[in-house]
Amino acid sequence: MKKILLLLLMGGALSLQALPLDPQGKQEAQLFNQYIAAVYAQRTADPKAFGLLEKALAQDPDSKYLKHQLVLTAIAQNQPELAKPYINFIEQGENTAEDWNTYASYLAMQADLEGAAQAYEKALALDPDNLQTLASYGLVLSVMDMNTAVEKLNKLAQSYPEIASDIYTQIGYLYWRNRQVQPALSYYEKGIKADSKNPNPRLGRANVYEKTSQYFLMLHELEELENLGYANAEMYARMGSVFLLVKDIPKAEQYFLKTKEADTHNPSAAYFLALLAENRGNYAGAISYLKDSADYEKTASYQLQVSFYQQRLNQPQESIRTLSQAYKNFPDNVEIGFFYGLALNDADSYAKAAQVFKEVLKSRPQYHEARLHYAYALESLKKYKEMEKQLKQLLAEQPKNAAALNLYAYSLAQRGIRLNEAEEYIARALAIVQDEAFIDTQAWIYFKQGKLDQALDLLRSIAPKTVEQNAEIAYHLGAVLAAKGETEKALPYLEKSRTQLKEAEKLYQQIESKN
Repeated sequence: MKKILLLLLMGGALSLQALPLDPQGKQEAQLFNQYIAAVYAQRTADPKAFGLLEKALAQDPDSKYLKHQLVLTAIAQNQPELAKPYINFIEQGENTAEDWNTYASYLAMQADLEGAAQAYEKALALDPDNLQTLASYGLVLSVMDMNTAVEKLNKLAQSYPEIASDIYTQIGYLYWRNRQVQPALSYYEKGIKADSKNPNPRLGRANVYEKTSQYFLMLHELEELENLGYANAEMYARMGSVFLLVKDIPKAEQYFLKTKEADTHNPSAAYFLALLAENRGNYAGAISYLKDSADYEKTASYQLQVSFYQQRLNQPQESIRTLSQAYKNFPDNVEIGFFYGLALNDADSYAKAAQVFKEVLKSRPQYHEARLHYAYALESLKKYKEMEKQLKQLLAEQPKNAAALNLYAYSLAQRGIRLNEAEEYIARALAIVQDEAFIDTQAWIYFKQGKLDQALDLLRSIAPKTVEQNAEIAYHLGAVLAAKGETEKALPYLEKSRTQLKEAEKLYQQIESKN
């Protein structure tokens, strides 16, 4: 029964809507529609708002409210000249504080500062608790003359003792804008005495102390605010940052944790807590903090940092997934591309790595490290012609790039071609730095040249720990020993490298089959 009644009522409403409107009703409906369209345009900052309001005013030329809205919209669009035909709204009947505020804003934009100040005074008389009006009034006064501003604001404080604290705070701010530190501090103190529970003068004083590097005084002010119950996530984060600055790490952590408690996804807390966790080697915690940040998805550096932490946790696949997603999110970020390419090379995904490095070099041709690792990926793909082209370009720009010289030398040795040229490249690299990887390359060139004793001498000069940890060097040592007929000595080295290198496994099996 209830449902039937509802349907009848709806049917009645529909039939009423269908009734024809008289001319006056049509005009009112049209005005209403124009006004609604204008309001929507205002809310969406649509430039059409002004024109829509003018159309509405054309249907109701005496509307003070519409004239007010036109002036307000012209000011918002920074086109005060459009407001001139409608500024007479202030002369129509009784004015509210909002009317006077709009009128004052228009006068200020027209450089009539005296008139603007008087209008703000009238707005404050009607709404003395409006701090935004007070701030605008103080700003206008400060542009006129500092002494006049202070005098007028002091008089206002006497007239409205209930907001004297905020007025004194405003005077303190004006002095601080003019870098007059002591008068600013003096008026902030007056603001505190006028209302000890008002947070604004303490915040003002804390700001002065921070900018003048008086950090402990600043922290004292903020701790007082915390005791008064005015703390929030922003203030906690600010305190945490200052405690970091003065190297009080436990306190910094305490306040960043308070920040996170007040705002779980606060970016400042996420960043600094992640750093603190990293310093303690708590990489899982650091990852958690960064991923909790409200701007994690929009911050390339956070995602890059998470991938580093995952590498530290020996989670290469997770690291690659993080970098892959970051590369999709920030395709133009060359650092993300570079580290993604590195991770792909480490995972033996050379084709994809080469593609990524190629894109990076399109954006930044002088990124020499990217070109080097691009050449490495190409060498691994046996695209030797393109690899040599990249290395020649790199060495033309950086003739003392030892890593590039070594890669060139090793590639030639591995292929068993142009060994004299390879020897020249590795000699240049070793002249720059005595790296064990470079010594291994020189030994491998000797091996390819049949200089087995020289190759063995060089390989035995490499630290045993390095040989233990590097499958390639271990394989080279085993290969040289096998070539010299010392197969029993070769087997332990091949055993270490056979699971990582196919050629080591092949040689190991050859020796084993003969035994």
